[in-house]
Amino acid sequence: MNENCLAQPLETQASDSTGFRSFKQIIVELDQSITAYNKIVVEDPITRCLFVGSMVKWACLINSQLLDYLDKIDKGKLVEVLNVDFIKFSSLDYWLSGRIKYDMMAYQDIPLNLKARDFEYSSSLEIYKAYEAIVSEMAVNFNKVKDTFEHLELYKPVIQQMKEQYSDPFIAYEYAQMKEMYVDPTLEDYLQMQVTTCIDLLRSGILNDVLSIRNEEVEAVDEAELYKMIDSDYETPPNLKKLWAKLKKFIEKKENYLIVPKRDKLLKYVLKHKDILTVDHIRAVFKFDNVMMLIHQDMVKMKPELAQYLTTNESPNVFGIVNSLTRLMQQDWFKEFRTDPKYGDIWIEKFVSELLASEYQQELLEIWKDADKRLTLKGNIIGCLNKAGIIDGSDLGIATALLNGTIGENKKFAIYMGRGKKMVFCDWICDYVKG
Repeated sequence: MNENCLAQPLETQASDSTGFRSFKQIIVELDQSITAYNKIVVEDPITRCLFVGSMVKWACLINSQLLDYLDKIDKGKLVEVLNVDFIKFSSLDYWLSGRIKYDMMAYQDIPLNLKARDFEYSSSLEIYKAYEAIVSEMAVNFNKVKDTFEHLELYKPVIQQMKEQYSDPFIAYEYAQMKEMYVDPTLEDYLQMQVTTCIDLLRSGILNDVLSIRNEEVEAVDEAELYKMIDSDYETPPNLKKLWAKLKKFIEKKENYLIVPKRDKLLKYVLKHKDILTVDHIRAVFKFDNVMMLIHQDMVKMKPELAQYLTTNESPNVFGIVNSLTRLMQQDWFKEFRTDPKYGDIWIEKFVSELLASEYQQELLEIWKDADKRLTLKGNIIGCLNKAGIIDGSDLGIATALLNGTIGENKKFAIYMGRGKKMVFCDWICDYVKG
């Protein structure tokens, strides 16, 4: 901020710009104004009082925006994340540092006589009291926002939006190709896949600059053992040992075979640093998460007891739906009714995995928890596939081929199929096919 704008009310600049980016910029400008105030050479009391008075108004605007931000979080309407230096901005000592208090106290006997300039304060002491009051409240609200990052459920709309924006639609296909490199994958092979998936995340550079690490943590990494678990031609970052030490803050190993992401920590890291992370960084996080889930699904098929170590996102119920639907759609009836051979096993695995990673995951899980409703859910989803044009036939004809049961059983399943076309996730399935 230069001396020419010392007497210009800052709220004018703030009101001319709108949107979330402007909010962040206002915070940065107010932060910079403290440094600017301590450096200016103009000693005129009127000029300095105008400067601090403008800072009060700008701080009021920021505080109002912080309250709005907290309200949006509380109501689940937040669509963007505020990334600023919360440690600094939630510190009242920071806002009250420097010359401001000293100057305003020193000038308190000087009459301002600024009513003609629409200046609401009559003394420098009044200005300082207003400044101290608003930055005190503002620091408290910055701290409240900082605390919200400890409760990821508050950021669920933002995370879901990021997932939809940055997730790779071809993950299941790429994973199927990865598995093709192994004749008959063993647990050791799946461990290798997990390690290379972790290295892919590190290669994105997401942990290069932000996260600090102690030498002790780096030395604890057995780099030779890591290289044993990857192909000799696999490209690794030059500082793999240090990066793996950083990654260990976000993963844990179970029974020597299972690498489990600490999703809450990883997502918190992304949210807190979203402003400095690139699109490629964020895409790499969601790719890492999705591929690890697919690997875990296959590992649990081989060794079901591994499911106990998985997080809520990878609960046995999720795997239960995935495995059951995948097997159901890979049977002969599906090939009989499908509208295009491209809807083969790879497409089926991809579709089911992404359906269970969609915003309807919790709704599907709630239905699946009731064993009596599982057949109903299968019928609902098959009905949606029929509406979406993946399969083509009458509900009863498809139900009969699928179940090969009694007339009553077939009719009941056909009814489930018909009802499925009215379910909220049916639109998602239809849009998925169109996309």
